[in-house]
Amino acid sequence: MIDIEQFRIGNFVLVDNKLRKICSLNINGKEKEKLIGFEMDGDVQFENAASDRLENAKITDQLLVLLGFTFHPYFRLWQHHTPEKTYSIELDNDYFPLDFAHHPIVQHMLHLHQLQNLFYSIQGAELAFQPQHQA
Repeated sequence: MIDIEQFRIGNFVLVDNKLRKICSLNINGKEKEKLIGFEMDGDVQFENAASDRLENAKITDQLLVLLGFTFHPYFRLWQHHTPEKTYSIELDNDYFPLDFAHHPIVQHMLHLHQLQNLFYSIQGAELAFQPQHQA
């Protein structure tokens, strides 16, 4: 079961262990009516947020590479390419985002949707898979 209130359209979720992009969220207040719509095989499918088919996608080294992050062994951190008008996101070895002084902004950030939401709030753009590395 996932907490639908943490997600927004554009986030990724694991459906049967495959990453799927969320395209619809339906929260009607009743637990059994919380539906997540996701893209699958050129169509939209809906699943109850309490379904065992849905899981949070954990952040991994491989996933960060697919999202355009690079690991810098000397500094021991992950860095997303620096955009022109805003701050680049850096993550430590535990995937915690760091501020300018390299102190953690958020601790215990373990899931892809959390990183996507933080990236969007800092950079004003979606964190997306790099074209040459589609999952």
